[in-house]
Amino acid sequence: MIEKIVKWVDPFTSESLKKEGSFLSNSSSKYKLTDGIPSFVHSISDIDQNQVKTTFSYKWTRSDFGQKNEEFNGKIRDVYLDMLGLDEKDLSLFFDKVVLDVGVGSGSSARLWAKNAKEFHGIDISEAVYKANNALKNLKNPPILSQANLFNLPYLDEQFDVIVSNGVLHHTRSTKEALKAIIKKLKTGGYCLFYVYKKKSPIREFSDDYIRSKISDKPPDEAWKSIEEITKFSKAIHDQSIKINIPDNVKLLGINKGEYDLKQFIYQHFFKCFWNETWGFEDSNMVNFDWYYPKYSWRQTEEEIKNWCNEFHLKIEYLKERESGYTCLVEKN
Repeated sequence: MIEKIVKWVDPFTSESLKKEGSFLSNSSSKYKLTDGIPSFVHSISDIDQNQVKTTFSYKWTRSDFGQKNEEFNGKIRDVYLDMLGLDEKDLSLFFDKVVLDVGVGSGSSARLWAKNAKEFHGIDISEAVYKANNALKNLKNPPILSQANLFNLPYLDEQFDVIVSNGVLHHTRSTKEALKAIIKKLKTGGYCLFYVYKKKSPIREFSDDYIRSKISDKPPDEAWKSIEEITKFSKAIHDQSIKINIPDNVKLLGINKGEYDLKQFIYQHFFKCFWNETWGFEDSNMVNFDWYYPKYSWRQTEEEIKNWCNEFHLKIEYLKERESGYTCLVEKN
């Protein structure tokens, strides 16, 4: 067995842990191992955070999105790179580094950075983490995975060279506090790459929250079915390829003049209606479900992110605005 560079510790006491049969334990706690993956999530008192856990457990265990090599390389890889504002050369950030992926899910986006890490760790609050071994099975060194809450990470402070969190921090009680929690585990001089949602135009913000309020109390299978209406609408508008022209800015609504594809115009300014022809209906519906079902789904401004980084002594290497969010690379001072 390869000796780990960074070892798990009790996330609540920081005590060391010993493997005993199918458990990791110490004098006061015991954590079950399933397929070598420990669960450090005994219970979640925050009702809305527990709903988020249910959301992503359902989403990632229902779908095989990103699990197959040909699907990932042919349909998904470039989408992830674009969403994160990354070029191939940017992935050198992870080369020969000890990396922690906060919110690894089922391992789909981690395929971009895990393969070149000296040691790769991934945590997720949901049961999706038990699928990540499959997505990451071809790594040179096996991934080190655990089910954990990012506010109670099973590591001592200042252990990692790089921490990455792709679309996760905003699914907690506070995006700011989530960032503060994870950078404690980052070495001084280390880098953190994170992607968070951005605030949209006022009607889009209202509509998105309205739809979320209508479905987020439903069981996940019912919510999934409800979201199909939006996915069908998006496909129908996409298939018609309608172009519209807005002759003047509508500043009060955040609408700029210009020519738009109608689907994209509605998507940007009125409500999220994702459709990707290559991905097909189920995966497109999954994206819409991912957006509307989680109770915690905060959106941020560029100014907020800059203020957090200043407060937490993080040097911004870049802050890139994408269609739906911001990608930020920071160095811990």
